[in-house]
Amino acid sequence: MQQPIVPSSVRVPLRPREILTLVLALALIVATALLGRWQWGRGQTKQQLTERIEASMRGPALEQGAQTFDAARDAWRPLHARGRYAAGWTVFLQNRQHAGRSGFWVLTPLRLAGTQRWIMVERGWVASAFAPGALVPGVPTPAGTVDVHGRLAPPPSQWFSFAKDAPDAVIRQNVQLAPFAAAHHIELLPYVLQQLAPCEPGLVCEWPRADTGMERNFGYAFQWWAMSVLGAGLMVYFTTRRLRRGVATKEQR
Repeated sequence: MQQPIVPSSVRVPLRPREILTLVLALALIVATALLGRWQWGRGQTKQQLTERIEASMRGPALEQGAQTFDAARDAWRPLHARGRYAAGWTVFLQNRQHAGRSGFWVLTPLRLAGTQRWIMVERGWVASAFAPGALVPGVPTPAGTVDVHGRLAPPPSQWFSFAKDAPDAVIRQNVQLAPFAAAHHIELLPYVLQQLAPCEPGLVCEWPRADTGMERNFGYAFQWWAMSVLGAGLMVYFTTRRLRRGVATKEQR
């Protein structure tokens, strides 16, 4: 019996394994594209947060009295406070970096004038002490009533530590405002006053900027999208190559 003539335009159908491979490749392309979109959205959210922080820094100054400001709403706003430092309660947060050098952040509670309330003041950074017998550098605390100008900031970030700092420790890894207030029997505001230049002699009032991490999210988004485009290109290349090979096989028959 004469075999039927198969037109050369007829393509050999894809095998089940090849179809499964295409489905998985398509799923991977869609997944990486969605991950890129998700990271891009997170980056845009953090960009808006950065813009709000910068706008707050340029806003009008707040006057700290007996009231409590909204730490979430007023974070990074300029803040002025008047009061007296409790020099004996100064704490030194260790392993803080500035310009590639290790040192301390110096924090001292300030009793607000005319009130029974206190605010923790981040006074500045000082290099580690190397004088014999000195554990911390000598940082004099202004006496009497002082005016402190800075900005309203969240409490210092908590670093990982194997041991918990004693409430009355002078040199410590972290400081938590609530336990500190309880240990000294004072009413302490739930945020800090981050002093800005000019500050006391020997201190540096250059604080690290709030890092929202938006650049990392945008970078991750481009990486995911690059993987998605690469996967789509490879899928198109291998699929068309497979179909061309199928046509050539038919023509040879």
